[in-house]
Amino acid sequence: MKNKKEQWKPRIVNIMADGSVIEDLTGYVIPAGHSYYDIILGINKQSNEEGVA
Repeated sequence: MKNKKEQWKPRIVNIMADGSVIEDLTGYVIPAGHSYYDIILGINKQSNEEGVA
């Protein structure tokens, strides 16, 4: 009996320096070279390869 493997769906939660949790960074400036860009780029590349986006 095989178990169906569930698709992993990443959820990005941003924790600010003061400890507050923000899910939407609209209005915030992310410095160039920050790892956030690498994470988003990786997610976009993966979804493009799978034909989802």
